[in-house]
Amino acid sequence: MKKILCFAGSNSSKSINHTLASFVATQIVGQTVEVIKLSDYVLPMFSEDIEREKGYSVDLKMLYNKIKEADALIISVNEHNRTVSAYFKNTIDWLSRLDRKFLEEKKILLMSTSNGRLG
Repeated sequence: MKKILCFAGSNSSKSINHTLASFVATQIVGQTVEVIKLSDYVLPMFSEDIEREKGYSVDLKMLYNKIKEADALIISVNEHNRTVSAYFKNTIDWLSRLDRKFLEEKKILLMSTSNGRLG
């Protein structure tokens, strides 16, 4: 049985991308699926100074381990100004500092939804 981890790249309490990721998770049968909120893992804005002075937070290590243990990821990423949100980018930046290849060989479904005009 495969383990699938689902989350949105948003920190909004009313994230439509979290709603989408959660819905997709309910449609998967015969697999172990876990839906998490990235906002449960508090990460400061990435800085080499913070990395050097404080190292890697417990929350970062916990999130990294969840991703590492999963066979596949379902990520619904919000769009801000025609790119991924700074929040999601920051999360990826921190994770990649622990292990640059943390997504290598990982199956990923990347999706997005928007209620905006340019969606």
